[in-house]
Amino acid sequence: MGQWKSDDFNGMLLVEALVGVASSAGKAIDAAGLTAALPTASGDLDPRFAPIAMARIDLDARWVARPIRELAPVDLPAIVRLPDDRFVVVTAMPAPGVVTLVDGDGERSVLLEEFAPAATGDLLMIGHIDPANGSLVGDERERIRANPRLWLISSFLTERRNFIQLLGAALFLNLCGFAIPLYMRAIYDRVVPNLALESLWALSSGIVLVLIFECLFKQIRSTFIDAIGLRIGQAIQHRAMSSILQARIDKSNWTVGSMMTALRDIESMAMLVPTAIVTFCIDIPFFFLFLALIAMIGGWTVMAPVLGALAMLAAGAVSAYALKFGAKRSNKLLQARNNLVADVVASLHTIKSNQAEGRFLRRWDNLSDHVGMTGKATRAWVDLPSTASAFIVQAVTVVIVVISIYQIQAGVMTAGALIACNMLAGRAMGPISAAIMVVSKSYQSLGQFAALADLLALEPESETSDAAVQGRTFHGRIAFQEVGYVYPDTNVSVLRDINVEVKPGEKIGIIGAAGSGKSTLLKLMGGLIAPGAGRVLVDGHAIEQFSAAQLRENIAFATQEAVLFDDSIYENIVLGAPNPDPALLERAVHTAGVHHFAARSKEGLSRSVGVGGCRLSGGQRQAVVLARAFMRDPRILLLDEPTAAMDVDGEHAVIRGLREFGAGRTMIIATHRFAVLELVDRVIWMEDGRIMSDLPRREMLESLRQQKAKAA
Repeated sequence: MGQWKSDDFNGMLLVEALVGVASSAGKAIDAAGLTAALPTASGDLDPRFAPIAMARIDLDARWVARPIRELAPVDLPAIVRLPDDRFVVVTAMPAPGVVTLVDGDGERSVLLEEFAPAATGDLLMIGHIDPANGSLVGDERERIRANPRLWLISSFLTERRNFIQLLGAALFLNLCGFAIPLYMRAIYDRVVPNLALESLWALSSGIVLVLIFECLFKQIRSTFIDAIGLRIGQAIQHRAMSSILQARIDKSNWTVGSMMTALRDIESMAMLVPTAIVTFCIDIPFFFLFLALIAMIGGWTVMAPVLGALAMLAAGAVSAYALKFGAKRSNKLLQARNNLVADVVASLHTIKSNQAEGRFLRRWDNLSDHVGMTGKATRAWVDLPSTASAFIVQAVTVVIVVISIYQIQAGVMTAGALIACNMLAGRAMGPISAAIMVVSKSYQSLGQFAALADLLALEPESETSDAAVQGRTFHGRIAFQEVGYVYPDTNVSVLRDINVEVKPGEKIGIIGAAGSGKSTLLKLMGGLIAPGAGRVLVDGHAIEQFSAAQLRENIAFATQEAVLFDDSIYENIVLGAPNPDPALLERAVHTAGVHHFAARSKEGLSRSVGVGGCRLSGGQRQAVVLARAFMRDPRILLLDEPTAAMDVDGEHAVIRGLREFGAGRTMIIATHRFAVLELVDRVIWMEDGRIMSDLPRREMLESLRQQKAKAA
């Protein structure tokens, strides 16, 4: 038997390999459940997030670089990456040197030595979670939420190797700092009096070599600081955005301004940490070494840099104290200005149609004035340490010269020593100045650090389903038992004592005045928010037992706000569908009526909708949102005012499409349009957060006619 090549294996997508491993471990979960809220491309999961996907089903996983020949039975199962970025699963070693693997063609056994050339050496090692210590990935995510500030600091520990190299470069860079002062002392004390030209060239050649190394070490230090800051910054940004996207809607009351404050310039904040570590671990100790050398060469001249350092620290302390308060005020003003920008961009048509430009411009000018004045005061305190440092360094030079002259007069010091002490003092002041700047920037970043920590601590939606409901087929039964809901951080009760049951396949309409609780009721049915009181049951199980992914796979919700993204009609319809089914897409487009206006454009479904769908009419935007819901092919369809922005013809077309699409599905529609009620069997009338009446459609419509007749 010859060696196997990667072409000899029908490698699988990573998500297929993960599902296979999960199935062999007795975990009932599909690809959608594993990849929910994780980045995918071309229908496959980003390999970096495979450990997170496995942690959802109580399996520990980690990527390791190891030659395939070193695999042992205890390492299995393992997923092996092939050169074409496909994957195979190694499940067992039935005999020494033989592995059993699973690829797209099924299971087979091959010799390990013959399989090795086809593997890249990237292995995903998978095992059951340690019952005593828990999941490494799961624990990390819990640690982030429990103590985000500690995680932000500890995240830099992942760059230990780079930190060691960075500290090494900083160490040699500081050692080079001794060279020029000692060179100048030797020139003035030995070379000049004796005109020793050979010594001059020997010393100069050596110092040029030192200067070259100093330049290289500076570049290395800067490169490592940038690399560490960039990698950690990217990791923090990913965690922050992941926290936003996975947070429970009813537990997140963040505004655009507060989010922008938390996410602003994270790379700079990340680079501050390696800079601080180098400054305090290497540069500051060298400050004392410079002082020791000055004392050895110049005696009492060492008092000048000591007093200079104390003066610089005093200026830094005053600056830091002022910045501590200025940064908080500045962050609040920036949040308010960002919120104003978001309001203007989102509501420009409304502002213009109501001639409110002047009002918003006045608010902008007022905020900009305060931001400018606060920024001016902040910059003044930021500049104080650097301004003071420039003066203090020059004053130290003068004091050293004065003391040195007296020392030379006493015969305990030479002119060369004077030059060397002055240069060493300049070097010694550098670390103190750098430390003060680091502290100053840290105080400026305190507000952002606190906002980022709060962002990371947002409560997430459920990622895993209870064992009782994992993998079960949805039938579409929904029941509310004494359900109540109050808006977060308010005392406004939206729903009170809701008791209602929706049978599988039933079609129900919800009517009522604006603010009666219709939309909130639908959000509770879709699991987007959690009840404040009572229980919501889906197929007889508490809705909290289902993961967010399992609910979204079976429940589609088209909101009354026609939210579209700056992309094509096609991309807005298939949003969240990694591998859209062409047949399902065609049905969704026709059912929602999108084909009527898409066919009139030469771009068709590739037509760009613009920011927020600004290039489409209100009815067209609503049709795209409906098509997006239909693309999910749900068991339960929740529609909130699905035809509110449509004309009569568009509404009738959607009704015809819904009548066909809704067959065999549970469908709940909140509407003010009586024509839509033709689709439903029951009608629920809500008022002031309560169900006032729940009747078959004909009885409800007759009751409403009688009430209208009495009122007339």
